[in-house]
Amino acid sequence: MDSIPLLTDKQLIDVLNLTKVATAIHVTEDAVIQTANQAMLDVWGKDSSVIGKSLEAALPELKGQPFIDMFKRVWNEGLVISGTDTPADLMINGELKTIYFDFEYRAVKDEAGKVICILHTATDISERYFGRQREQTLMEELATTNEELAATNEELASMNEELSVTNEEVSESYAALRELNDNLAESRNELSFAIEAADLGTFDLNPKTGKFVGNARLKQWFGLGADDEIDLANATDNIAEEDRQRILAAIDEAMSFRSGGTYDVEYKIIHPHDKKEIIVRAKGRTVFSDDQKPLRFSGTVQDITDQKRREQYKDDFISVASHELKTPITSLKATLQMLDRLRDNPGDPAIAKLISQANRSMNKTTMLIDDLLNASKVNSGQLDLAKTNFLIAELLRNCCSHIRAEGRYHLNIEGDLDLRVYADEHRIDQVVVNMVNNAVKYAPDSFEITLRIDKADNFARISVIDHGPGINPENVMKLFDRYYRSEHAGAQFSGLGLGLYISAEIIKKHGGKIGVDSELGKGSTFWFTLPL
Repeated sequence: MDSIPLLTDKQLIDVLNLTKVATAIHVTEDAVIQTANQAMLDVWGKDSSVIGKSLEAALPELKGQPFIDMFKRVWNEGLVISGTDTPADLMINGELKTIYFDFEYRAVKDEAGKVICILHTATDISERYFGRQREQTLMEELATTNEELAATNEELASMNEELSVTNEEVSESYAALRELNDNLAESRNELSFAIEAADLGTFDLNPKTGKFVGNARLKQWFGLGADDEIDLANATDNIAEEDRQRILAAIDEAMSFRSGGTYDVEYKIIHPHDKKEIIVRAKGRTVFSDDQKPLRFSGTVQDITDQKRREQYKDDFISVASHELKTPITSLKATLQMLDRLRDNPGDPAIAKLISQANRSMNKTTMLIDDLLNASKVNSGQLDLAKTNFLIAELLRNCCSHIRAEGRYHLNIEGDLDLRVYADEHRIDQVVVNMVNNAVKYAPDSFEITLRIDKADNFARISVIDHGPGINPENVMKLFDRYYRSEHAGAQFSGLGLGLYISAEIIKKHGGKIGVDSELGKGSTFWFTLPL
């Protein structure tokens, strides 16, 4: 059997350079850099020009720091020296920075036990180090909440001294107090876990100073850093202007003894940096002194933005659905009543017209119900795709039969007629029909509608082009929102406002994009893309 070839020195060095662990090899007691991988050069803030230099020559800022002497000891004594959370001042991009490392200097010896080089590895743990510092700061802040408990313990100790109880009674009292503290600690842990699990913010206001303690989530909502002190006046500046005075009045009322100290309000917070809006519900209670003065005002804050949005969606859904379904159903009912009157006269020429009218009302009702069902599937995440490989042009030729049957509009198909995609043909047909329906609805005098197929990079782009009045630029971004219905010349069109919203979700699920290009007076181009 042939022997396995060993790697050459150069190959070993090349392998070393691939590792993400900062690694260097030094020789002589001056720690001459024989090789260093890119990770180590990045740590030093240097390039490969330092290879061949002593460590002190390569990094003169190390003079006066302990590392040069450590290298000499490792070389001369054959030691392994390591450190954790060790600070080093390094010149990075012309700026002296303190970086914290876990490192090891390991003497590598030959068979005779002679040191031949030093293996130097290092890991930048600055983020971990400063994270512990921040954690310590947070713990100090949390400790302030225990001041009242500490005061209670001091009073208890003073009382024990004054009572001059026996040693046995003192021991029993101490045991009872220790159990109480353990129970309190356990309760605090359970409460903290419950608050975290419920995604709640917490507050604890000192009425005398106007300062209050809040957890990290509350500070995040109000745009405050983890170490920032919270001032009531500054915090309320981030409450939406329309809610601010009402909330300030509610806080004043809660700290009035006659109110019973209860606090339960809803309001909007506007983040001071990204201007993101959230709606919260705050509940709390004030603790009063014997002379009815507020001592402490504390409670929780819950983000109810999604809940409010769902409530609004439900209200919009009920309002729009009931309004839009009422029209075709009323028309259908009236038509059926007229047909009922003519049932004894089957030859009446009005019957055919009434049946056609009933079919139109039924088709409109069916389309509205389909939109509602599709929207429900989107909302519940149940919009499944049954993908096949099909010719786009064939789909465009077969779609929109209801438009073609009417004979008023002409659908022109242009572009790459041989382009195929792998997608859900039924869902893509829905998207095209929605876009063509929009062209007919909002540009009724644009009798020529173009359906265009293009290939762009690795995507197919399908466009529906009309020559109607165009869309106001301020409304373009809203077209794909749920329940949005466009207006033109002061008139609002019928429909649930779900067609383009559903279309956008279908295209998103396919991994494509959807949009519209429009200019007032020049028409609109609704388009979407599908990956090839």
